[in-house]
Parts: sequence; C-alpha cells; structure tokens
Amino acid sequence: MRPPITPPTNHLALPSCPTSPGKATFSYKISVGNEISDDVLNVCAELFSSNYGFWGKQASTISKYTIPGKNVKMTGARLQEQCLSHPEHTVLVTYYLQVNTLEGPQLKGHAFATVWDYGQTKVGWVTQLVVDEQVHQRYIATQLLQAFKFHTLFFGVNIVGLVSSHPAACNALAKYAAGNIKDINLNFIRKHASGILATSPISYLRAAQLRGTLFEDDCDSGAISSVFTKFYVDHTEPLKVLSQYQARDQWCLGELLDGHEFLAIFPISPVPVSPITPIEPQSPTKS
Repeated sequence: MRPPITPPTNHLALPSCPTSPGKATFSYKISVGNEISDDVLNVCAELFSSNYGFWGKQASTISKYTIPGKNVKMTGARLQEQCLSHPEHTVLVTYYLQVNTLEGPQLKGHAFATVWDYGQTKVGWVTQLVVDEQVHQRYIATQLLQAFKFHTLFFGVNIVGLVSSHPAACNALAKYAAGNIKDINLNFIRKHASGILATSPISYLRAAQLRGTLFEDDCDSGAISSVFTKFYVDHTEPLKVLSQYQARDQWCLGELLDGHEFLAIFPISPVPVSPITPIEPQSPTKS
C-alpha cells in the first residue's frame, strides 16, 4: 500500500517557465478552502476584475450593473459564494511573482477547484482560472492546474472538467489529463456531462444548460460541446485564440457563441476498476 502523502504547506516551486524575467522569482502555493483568508479572496477578486475581460454587447440583459465594454468585476464575497461555498472540498492554487527585491511577491495567477463524488468516481472541477495578462503565454495556467495533483483532495480524482470561454484554459486542462485538445473523447462528454453537472455542489453548474451537437439533435449553430451560462462577456480575444487553434486543426469543441462557454471534461488516471456508469439527472418531484 502506498504511504499517505502530506501536501506541501509552504510555497510549491515548479519548473521555471521559459520566458520568465531573468532576475524574477516565483512560487506556487496550495491552500485548502478553510485555510483561505478574506484577504487572499479579495486579492484574487482584484486579479479577476483586472484581467478576466469585458462585458459583451448583450450584457445589459443580465442586470443594470453589467455594462457592455466595462470590466467584468468580482468581489471577495461573490468569489467566496461561487468558488468557496464548500471549503472542505475546495483547493486554491496561487502563483506569485517577485520581479525585484524592493517589492513583495505579487499575485499573478490563481485557480480554484472543487471535488465531488459522481457515482463510484471522483470529479475535480476547475471553477476559476485567471492569469495576469502581463504574463500570458508562459505556461502559468498549465502549471496552476498541474499543482492540484499535489493536494490530497485530488488523490483518486478520475474525471476533471471546466467550463470556459477561453480555448487556452481548455488546452491547459487537456495537458492535466495527459491528453490533446484536438482528440477529446467527445462520446465521454456526451454520456457523462449531464450527470456530472447535476451532482455538482456548485449552483451555477447545476443551472447550466447543455448546448451543441453532443446534446442537441437539431443543433446547427456550430457549437459541439458548450453550456449556455448567460455570461455575456466579450469574446474578441478568445475568438482570436480559437481561430489559431482551428487553423492548426487543434480543436474539436466547436464554435463559441455569445452567452456560452466551452465544456471540457476528461477521464484521467486512476482508472476505476469498473466502467464509469452515467448518472441521469432526476426530475424534481411535484408536490
């Protein structure tokens, strides 16, 4: 029997990314949900607000506060509600960068994930992934996700997933699963997406509506594996990146529609002894 592995309590150093500044130092830190302070949540919310993106043209249909062209904002309280509602089953990985000794380490990336049971299997779901735009294309998103493997909550996870409007986030998750973004097992998503989302403890995932040819017989929108989240963010930058993946024939999740996000789900090791049985969502009982 393999002895238990104690998760690191200090900053976790991962391999240096090739384009880091020569004199910079960086570190990754893993925290379980009940160890995350309000101060950390507020800093993560600030990073999100500065880097996530802008509201799209239809954002005004969400509320009077979601104004097209304005930054998508996040508060610490809302972040806690969306990503930390089940702290004992949640992990946060943070990436800190220190460029010079006159300034302390600055938060430049973070990833939240929540774990839950799906039948006889265990799901690890990335609920938020944000990287400062100043350090994009330095493998930070990939390393943030890889760091989850060091925490005991992720021991035994054999399905990982996320919903995101950004192809790079889906690609980073594919690397976590030792897969290729162009060779996703779409049949696995078709069979298990509904059950996985229905068993999630995260309310916005349970409310998400499956869209695309995997789930709709008469779909002609170009979407293949998506969810309609009514999150009308501007897709200019994600669509530019998507076109690059498509030009290299490195994409199989279909088109990105307004108010939608891609749905990426991967089976990973350890593989369960018996096949994963789909769980059908139950209709609410009428009283």
